[in-house]
Amino acid sequence: MTAARAWSSGVIGAIVIAAAVGCGGRPAQVSGKVSLAGVPLEGGVVTFTPANPGPSAYGTITAGGRYELKTGASGGLELGDYVVTVAANATAEQAAAMGFKVGREGIMPLLTPPIYADNSTSPLKATVKPGRQELNFDLEKQAAAGKR
Repeated sequence: MTAARAWSSGVIGAIVIAAAVGCGGRPAQVSGKVSLAGVPLEGGVVTFTPANPGPSAYGTITAGGRYELKTGASGGLELGDYVVTVAANATAEQAAAMGFKVGREGIMPLLTPPIYADNSTSPLKATVKPGRQELNFDLEKQAAAGKR
């Protein structure tokens, strides 16, 4: 085998290995359930922001409070420590029950306490490990900004 052919075979082998490793998405898959005072949220967004520089992961909250995280267009997220934020807007019925008048803009008030929607105040933390994990969060209705 010539040096050029050996080098070529080595490069092709490295590309195949890199492609096989890289095709699996990120090293962790996180899903779970979000509730407010024990009642599952029916909409909203969960965001995991890394403690160290890196991309955030997010998931849409669906029926039953379920979410599954993704980073950009790919599923999963990187390993490490995260600050978790949750934001869910009230439905028109919930807003009316809370005493809000719904205007033409259709902008609804936050159903979740504002403390949970901000990285600098959210008391929610998570450590993401390799593989699949289920991380559930039950938010307090009367969360105080001083709690961390």
